[in-house]
Amino acid sequence: LGGLRWQTGDCPGAIRDLERALGLHRDLGNRLGQANALSVLGDVRRTAGDFAAAIGDLEQALRLHRDVSSYSGEGTTLARLGSVLVETGDHEAAETSLCAAISILRKLGDQASEATTLTLLAKLHLSRADTAQARPLYQEALDLARQIDSPWDEAHALAGLGRCAQADGAIGDASDLLTRAYEIFRRIGAGEAVEVAAERDALAEQAASQDRE
Repeated sequence: LGGLRWQTGDCPGAIRDLERALGLHRDLGNRLGQANALSVLGDVRRTAGDFAAAIGDLEQALRLHRDVSSYSGEGTTLARLGSVLVETGDHEAAETSLCAAISILRKLGDQASEATTLTLLAKLHLSRADTAQARPLYQEALDLARQIDSPWDEAHALAGLGRCAQADGAIGDASDLLTRAYEIFRRIGAGEAVEVAAERDALAEQAASQDRE
């Protein structure tokens, strides 16, 4: 339930549910349950902008997943930790974490988590203004998302490709890709729809201004 609230943009509600779940798992002595709750909680705190708390939750989750030999949980948590580290600007540590996550997820055949992590690694390269490395990663994530029919991952990859196009000055292509991403996010009720719509509208204003000049 916390995860669903997070994906629809309700971070405060997600944190409440996940903290309650974490408390219940602690009362039960369920370390895997604690690890899973902490991992998602870290992702929600990242979305909310509380990066220090997010890193703390994810590092706890990673230790617990390793303690109980949860290889899948370790891979997913490494990806989430890498995502926070991208936001904090620790690019070297972020790349190490994300690449380790992709290696684990590929061995497990977890294609959904792999697609998500590929977009995170692409975002890291895009934050360095390296669209030459970001674009093929977003494209790989897009192809994988379509293969497994994951609209959320498909929309994230399309949005990333749109941002690459914008960085390269291809405003028309960027607007088209962001529009396609927005339509998917809106259809599935994802919170990212608002952010992508704002980016698309800003591009439209930029294009109109260029036309007037």
